[in-house]
Amino acid sequence: MDFRPLNETERRQLITALRGNADRGLALLMDRKDTSFAGTAEEVPDEEVINAIKSVPCHY
Repeated sequence: MDFRPLNETERRQLITALRGNADRGLALLMDRKDTSFAGTAEEVPDEEVINAIKSVPCHY
């Protein structure tokens, strides 16, 4: 995977999203294909939460 620094617009959007998460509890969203930042949401559908949990590798 190649490192690419955020451009100024992406940086501002991410900082705003992080503040929204800290101040108002907004969910941070990631693109499933490339894990890039995809915005924020007030509510996340249950199906998205289940998919996120299933994607975490478990080694027991």
